Amino acid sequence: MKKFILATASVALFSAPAIAAPITVSVGGYYNSVFYSVDTDDAVRANERSTSIQNDNEIIFKGKTKSNTGIEFGFQVQLEGEGADNSDHIDENYIYVKGDFGKLEMGAENSAAYKLQVNAPNFLGWKTYDNNFKTWSEVSNYQKPLIGSIDGDALKINYYTPKVNGLQIGLSHTPDVSDRSGDSDLYTENNSGSSTAYGVKYATTLQGVKVKLSYAATELDEDPLTPITRDDQSFGLSLSSGPWTFGGAATVLEFNGDDMDVLHYGVQYKMSPATKIGFAIHEQDGVRGVDTDSDIIIVGGSTKVAQGVRLTYSYEKLEVLAGDAEFIGLGLVMKF
Repeated sequence: MKKFILATASVALFSAPAIAAPITVSVGGYYNSVFYSVDTDDAVRANERSTSIQNDNEIIFKGKTKSNTGIEFGFQVQLEGEGADNSDHIDENYIYVKGDFGKLEMGAENSAAYKLQVNAPNFLGWKTYDNNFKTWSEVSNYQKPLIGSIDGDALKINYYTPKVNGLQIGLSHTPDVSDRSGDSDLYTENNSGSSTAYGVKYATTLQGVKVKLSYAATELDEDPLTPITRDDQSFGLSLSSGPWTFGGAATVLEFNGDDMDVLHYGVQYKMSPATKIGFAIHEQDGVRGVDTDSDIIIVGGSTKVAQGVRLTYSYEKLEVLAGDAEFIGLGLVMKF
């Protein structure tokens, strides 16, 4: 598969004619900020403060142009507004080529399989399965129902086939899974191994119901000195009819023969053009060094209050072996 991806890259890059127009650059992104009332059992997190403000934001720079025959060239650079590591504020950054052959990406980015995954509906305006606010992950061994834990934003090549009757396939190769900062050593083998990822997404409409299906997988190809095995798989489903949307993902994360099962699903109801409400459930079972069992319930909604701005409100409850944690949130989600 690595040879196929490289061959596709060569065709895309070297068969394109001269550029017909200058590169146009745009700036966008999002800013999510939520005020939380927090109630946590001492056994889960001792001396927890009763209120908290959580932010998640990025500034996204995009550029693109087209050749005389319509092949599109572009780039994307994401500037992190929040993060514990102040030395790493540039997140995903990559270039791409897009045409009748599909789309090719090269740089520090999530895998094509990761990006094709179908998951729970977005009734809060932010992704319940992502939890970038770190509310639950700070007081539990929360694992996202995604397959990005092996290769993350490491430098890689992604290839997406054109969509044919709603079907699209994605392939990825990551030479070094340890380099997440966008800088890869050309000569040194650090024994972290490389990875291969592939995904399939299918979308159709059956008797008025919009259906989306996905399968994604990532595996560690090699680890020369340390016998580590990694293999992640995820199945996604979304059904949408009228104001109702149901969706979720079942993910299995394997590490040296030990499986962690993650199930995340939810229901969304669109009350009006401005307001949507819903709930999501997260169930996690397995052992990876420590007990990771946890159950999470999220109930709430969001209301559009201006162009690109939504008011978000939620009740979130976490249950782990040590006890419970509850969060009541109110905030704004902005996309620009």
